[in-house]
Amino acid sequence: MANPSLQIGNDNWAIKEDNLLGYSTAGTRFVPQPITMTRATLGTRVNPSGLVENVQIVSDTELITNGDFATDSDWSKGTGWTISGGTANCDGSQTGTSNLNNSVSNGLVNNVSYVVKYTISNYSAGSIRIKLGNTGYGDYNSANGTYTATLTALVSTFPYAQFNADSSFVGSIDNVSVKEATIDNLPRVDYTDGTSSLLVEPQRKNEITYSEDFEKSGWGIYNSTLETDAVISPNGILNATKLIGTNDVTAHTLYTNAYTVVASVDYTHSVFIKKSQSKYVQLYTGSGFGNYYANFNLEDGIVETFTTLDANIENIGDGWYKCSTKANSSTTTAQSTVALIDTATSGRGYAFNAEDESVYIWGAQIEEGSYPTSYIKTSGSTVTRNQETYTKTGISDKIGQTEGTFFIELSKPVLEPDSYYLISLNNAASNSDDNSVAIGFENSNDFFLRVQSNGTDVFYSNNFDALNVNTFYKIAVSYKSGQSLIYIDGSPITPNGGNLSNAFAFTATLDNLSFDFNGNNGLPFFGKVKQLQVFKTALTGSELATLTT
Repeated sequence: MANPSLQIGNDNWAIKEDNLLGYSTAGTRFVPQPITMTRATLGTRVNPSGLVENVQIVSDTELITNGDFATDSDWSKGTGWTISGGTANCDGSQTGTSNLNNSVSNGLVNNVSYVVKYTISNYSAGSIRIKLGNTGYGDYNSANGTYTATLTALVSTFPYAQFNADSSFVGSIDNVSVKEATIDNLPRVDYTDGTSSLLVEPQRKNEITYSEDFEKSGWGIYNSTLETDAVISPNGILNATKLIGTNDVTAHTLYTNAYTVVASVDYTHSVFIKKSQSKYVQLYTGSGFGNYYANFNLEDGIVETFTTLDANIENIGDGWYKCSTKANSSTTTAQSTVALIDTATSGRGYAFNAEDESVYIWGAQIEEGSYPTSYIKTSGSTVTRNQETYTKTGISDKIGQTEGTFFIELSKPVLEPDSYYLISLNNAASNSDDNSVAIGFENSNDFFLRVQSNGTDVFYSNNFDALNVNTFYKIAVSYKSGQSLIYIDGSPITPNGGNLSNAFAFTATLDNLSFDFNGNNGLPFFGKVKQLQVFKTALTGSELATLTT
């Protein structure tokens, strides 16, 4: 088989460097080449260990002096604080918030992200949080353990790392670390299904203001109790909450207070849930969405029944499932609920004695869109993750101009109505698909495969049986004047538009690879990609069968 001249690199390039694509030629080793990736916000992925984590590059330079409290220096101490025995200790004698400050080496830079880490020990009461600068707050924590967060420093007159102990905090702090983190423009290699793939997503905003702390404003409970820090969450930290029923014969719920939505738009509500005592759990909608529900089986990992527009369950590992529902808003305020149930067929807001029922919950998200995307953490306000784009220009010598092969192994999420998710070889200067080779998905059920020359279709195919969501397909388009070929999962495909024997010649140079239709973010691709290869020759049918099997 001919050697590929362009292909996706490995996980180390994708996570540690801005290098995703590379090229090779016969007799030479694979060499990484940079691709331009853009996403100017933090993003998460499921890592090889199955944990939900931020994708970021953390500096080796430690900015905290005396973070191990080896000496009683470098920290200014408020009421109740002492440093001894290798820890900073708060005894609860403070009458209000008491602070422990460290002047960060070389100061903090405004609007720069940092990874903060610290350990709580000897805990007995209250809660504590860390902040960077004036208002770069982390979450309050109230248990022994090591805590990590990515915070953006908001600095005007306060270039410090500061611990805020509330009026009742009693405990010790140790192993404090602050390191600068790069979070923008980093590809996300995701392992949700146990294998690696490149994750590409649209812009989404989590409308829930406290996605992990269900005791904060925006949340309410009904005939239930909450136990915080009850079990290890999907991010590997002891911070998941236990929702516990009571013996009242009524509904037992955790619900969002009214939040703002856009009327007549699809929204997706998702929560990470793990079985405690309860085999079943329910997500249901109320004000703003209509009275719909979905029941999930936390033992078998299946959706039992639903009346919402859609419902899905995704196995995250360690007993955790990401449960989600889709509903269409009817007004501009809405409410969503997690409910305990005891049967697969329990109705919405089912009333029963739930004293022996409980589930673990973490990571709640409500986003505008027809399917759930990766987790977006919030800690007091809504948070937006920007769309990510991929392009690689100036590669005309890597793309065949008279013949070639374009191969991708990819999967799709649920497509938004009347949408196309495409990846193409095109001409960067024209910002046009007039000369292009495109592979992707159209609407909910179709592949989209097309070669276009000078604004005219050489051939295209967009008529297939229903395609499965989150299922990987291997697709190859071999283009050559008069003898083109299409193969999908080892089998040849006959186009329903144009003809594979059509003669053609590109009238503009193919010099750009982009995760869209035309190099200008038109019809951008969203989904996952396992492999991508570009050949400068048109592979034969037997070669394509081997490549796509």
